[in-house]
Amino acid sequence: MSSPSRFPAPKRSLLALMLLHAITVQAQDAPAGDDPAALPAAGGDSAVSTLSQVEVVGQATTYAKAVVTKEMLDRQSVMTSVNDVLNELPGVLVTEADTYGSSDWGTQISMRGFVSNRDTQQIGTTIDGLPNGGSGYGGGSRANRYLDILNLQTVEVSQGTADIASRSNEALGGTLNYVTDDPLDEQRLRFVAGAGEHEARKYYVRYDSGELLGNTRAWVSASSAENRDWIDGSGKTTRDHLAGKFVSELGRWTVSGYLSWDEADESEYSSVSLAQYAIDPEHDSLTGTWTGIPYLDQQFRSGSRALRENTFGYLRGRFDGERFKASVAAYGHRMEGRGDWIPPYLADVNADGAGNPETEYTGGATNYGGANLGRFYFVTPDGAAATMIPGCSGTGGVPAEYDPSCYPAGSLAVQSYRHSHYDNRRVGVTADLEWRQDFGAVDNSLRGGLWLERGRRSVTRDWHRLLDTRVGMNYDHRPYWVQFKDAYELDETMYYVEDVARIGAFAARLGVKQFFVDQRRDELINGQQHVRSDSESDPLFSAGLTWTTPVKGMEAFAGYSQNFAAIPSGVLGETDPVVLSRVQPETADNIELGLRVSRWPLTASATLYDIRFDNRIVYVPASFVDGIDYLGETDGVYENFGGVHSRGLETALGYGWDNGWRLSGAYTYNKSTYLGSGDAERDEALEIVEGAQVFGIPKHTLVLSADWQGEAWNFGVSGRYLGERYLDASNSEKIDPVTLFNAHVGVDLVDISPRLKGMAVDLTVNNLTDKRYLSGVDGGGSAFIGAPRAVSMALTVDF
Repeated sequence: MSSPSRFPAPKRSLLALMLLHAITVQAQDAPAGDDPAALPAAGGDSAVSTLSQVEVVGQATTYAKAVVTKEMLDRQSVMTSVNDVLNELPGVLVTEADTYGSSDWGTQISMRGFVSNRDTQQIGTTIDGLPNGGSGYGGGSRANRYLDILNLQTVEVSQGTADIASRSNEALGGTLNYVTDDPLDEQRLRFVAGAGEHEARKYYVRYDSGELLGNTRAWVSASSAENRDWIDGSGKTTRDHLAGKFVSELGRWTVSGYLSWDEADESEYSSVSLAQYAIDPEHDSLTGTWTGIPYLDQQFRSGSRALRENTFGYLRGRFDGERFKASVAAYGHRMEGRGDWIPPYLADVNADGAGNPETEYTGGATNYGGANLGRFYFVTPDGAAATMIPGCSGTGGVPAEYDPSCYPAGSLAVQSYRHSHYDNRRVGVTADLEWRQDFGAVDNSLRGGLWLERGRRSVTRDWHRLLDTRVGMNYDHRPYWVQFKDAYELDETMYYVEDVARIGAFAARLGVKQFFVDQRRDELINGQQHVRSDSESDPLFSAGLTWTTPVKGMEAFAGYSQNFAAIPSGVLGETDPVVLSRVQPETADNIELGLRVSRWPLTASATLYDIRFDNRIVYVPASFVDGIDYLGETDGVYENFGGVHSRGLETALGYGWDNGWRLSGAYTYNKSTYLGSGDAERDEALEIVEGAQVFGIPKHTLVLSADWQGEAWNFGVSGRYLGERYLDASNSEKIDPVTLFNAHVGVDLVDISPRLKGMAVDLTVNNLTDKRYLSGVDGGGSAFIGAPRAVSMALTVDF
């Protein structure tokens, strides 16, 4: 049996491993289109010559970039989400509703004032450089749907200006590239069993083939995990995951592929107001006991669920010549999902007539489309809508229309089970070319690339009746109402061209890219409405300069880019076609100035940034829309106005000793404020205060960590300080600062007995001091309650 390592890496020299484990800020990128299996080197050309296993060709990095290190991975529980590993990087903040990241509803990632949460997507996500297809809750897929944390090698974070070749159409604030593990050089079979508080369990197995046929390596893995919510234990979350990857070296060609399948069934959390939190900081508004009163049972935790099944795969070929490099990849993705809620009534969609049995309750028929005529809450024994007793005011905080005591004896409460169904399919190709040539003293690289994607998805909402509200959530599987079914089509093209010239200690880059996004929405059962949005971005320019200073390992850089986010598909369903034609994609102008040092045992960086995002797409009340009178018939439309101005400082520092200790830290100052429309009345109606801090974003964040690696034992502890955050855009309510600690201890059991060779135990403690705090801000004056202390363990066995 081989010596266990939770996050294995290909064989390298000892010095290379030490450098890779230490580096958090990178100074050079791998060429566009390369399989991102090996981490980029840090520093200038000297670092490239040291890390012979790491190929760095193509362009100097004129923007801030950080990567997740092995120490950061080691401090994570084997049951957590891949998103949790980002929290120690400068400028990045991840908040989740529980210890294990098992609720996408309660997950938010922010970077430099931009966010990615259930309804806002401003940060790009890629898997091995390929697009994730959107991160929204209503049909999107975050990175945790594509890979298991035990198969994660690192995450490359490009804040702000990012790489021009990044394949994402929602990267206003930067890009997160999640990199899957490469297969090992040697054969290995690994088993991992994990357990933790809140009935958390995980079982994982992975087989690495080692070298096959002299040129191929591969692995396959499977895992199954579950846990209950930390509040009352009534909600259960499960996840099953299968994945595999191969890499084949065929002369100058490298062929690689990845395939994953993931099925999740998530029980959700609810956010609370400051007043609710002050009364009870240990419970949200969801309940774990079925009462038989629909008004109360609409908060039943198991009735709010997210079911998702994702299948994703790609094939990539890369050619590596002396002067010419090329890469081509093809990928596909299928997501099938459902979101659940149990409204405390039945929608009245059939005109059954007063006093007649309500067919929504009696069942046997489905109404497709049509108008909602109202709602009813109780029925008589023969199925007719029950009439409320006049003058009844309700009891115990239950409004009269929902209160059983406000209806005649024998009335039965009714309730719906509402399902939102998602079906997404994507296919795409990417291609990259690079040519490198010397022109006298100038070392020049010219590269370009193309991205094509075709997506087809549908969203269907149907309503089912609960069979007996007195008993529980059993429901009629034949819906009484299919409210809507919408089909969306997306055809997207992106190209980029960039030139990098190196002269002595200087490197300059200039590039341009452009997006062409064609979208269509077809309303299939309500009027057959067709809405199109054919939009293209302006040419988006980027430029930068790096200077390798006379100080060994020190480099200065400056960068500028125009970032882009396509019009969200949801806008097509809410905006009149005439107004839609006036909506433009969102863009942001990014400027960065920075200094970085990579000189073992020291790594350090400091980056100043300024980002202006001033054509934000927002929902505007119809009364504030000019030039189209008939819009008075609607509630509002989407328009471009206002935005966000972010400026700040990101710093990182790390230092290691030969005795196995390493200290690191990161401090971020971020001032992200709202930009108004220039119309004070409109801003007030939209509850936007110009100059107010973007809600949920702290101005000050500090992370400190200490790690020790011995021959058999390893130890790590980290602390994160979050400054005060506001709950709303007007900054009328705020959350107090909080400091949280996590710790990890691991041991290779061979040190205890040679008979235990190949076995290791890891202990992880999240929220070490059991702090009570508010985690992610949910908007509208509420936030999710942070999870209490949780202890988890994992046993790893290698053969």
